[in-house]
Amino acid sequence: METYGKVFKILRESKNLSLAEVAGDYVSTAQLSRFENGKSRLSVDLFFACLKNMDILQGEFSTFYNIYYQQEDIRTSIRLYTEMNNRNTYFIKQELSTSMKEYDRTGKKSTRVLAAVLHVFWGKCDKGYQVPAIEIEVITDYLFSIDEWCFYELWILGACYKVLSVQTLEVFIQEIVARTQFYMGIEVNRKKVYRILLNILGYLLDIGEERRASKLIRLVQSLNILENDVFERLQLKFCRAHLAYLQGDKAALDTMKECQRFAEFLDCYYLSEAISETIQGLTDKL
Repeated sequence: METYGKVFKILRESKNLSLAEVAGDYVSTAQLSRFENGKSRLSVDLFFACLKNMDILQGEFSTFYNIYYQQEDIRTSIRLYTEMNNRNTYFIKQELSTSMKEYDRTGKKSTRVLAAVLHVFWGKCDKGYQVPAIEIEVITDYLFSIDEWCFYELWILGACYKVLSVQTLEVFIQEIVARTQFYMGIEVNRKKVYRILLNILGYLLDIGEERRASKLIRLVQSLNILENDVFERLQLKFCRAHLAYLQGDKAALDTMKECQRFAEFLDCYYLSEAISETIQGLTDKL
């Protein structure tokens, strides 16, 4: 709770609110001050009431908290992805070793799952490394065991979908929406679900799974992606054109190229490059 108080204080001061204004009639200013300084706790009801007095949504506080402390959690650490992109297998192996030692010490299930996911990151760094079947089984069993997926479960699926069998992936595609109904109520989380589904869709198209890709397109379309979710709508449009091209509509290639130009216009260079590589791969086969 000490870290919650620290972030709470940052937000209060950023809004130029006094302790008295935030405390209101719910809690004394002395108790609120002790909470901010990590010397006492607040009940959940009091904490939410004080957030309301600051006009801060619960989900908004959680997002800010996660961003503020992301360097302390390897799952949200920018460095993890930086080192992966740099092919730094030494860093990944060190994190894996740390996780396994922690698991041996505590027996905590989530730590064992994290170790399995780090094996996947190892495989992303080193294309010659094959993720052991037991690690894939740990990941799969864990995801099936959770009724309501939140950030952690979505992070796992988003990082590991390429090592899962297409049969397992097809099941998870159906489950991801059913198991995130509560989570989808928050905009940033809803976009996370969209992004994972669209990435999986692109992967299915790349490996020629047209039937499964077509089914996933229908699912994504049923989610009614909002107009202001431009990146997601563009990615979906490209995937639809990609599928049409694979099914024999050669004119769909023009739509794919238009998506690439639009992504470049929006300075979405990673997406633009990915689209360009896909188009190049298709035209090389002609």
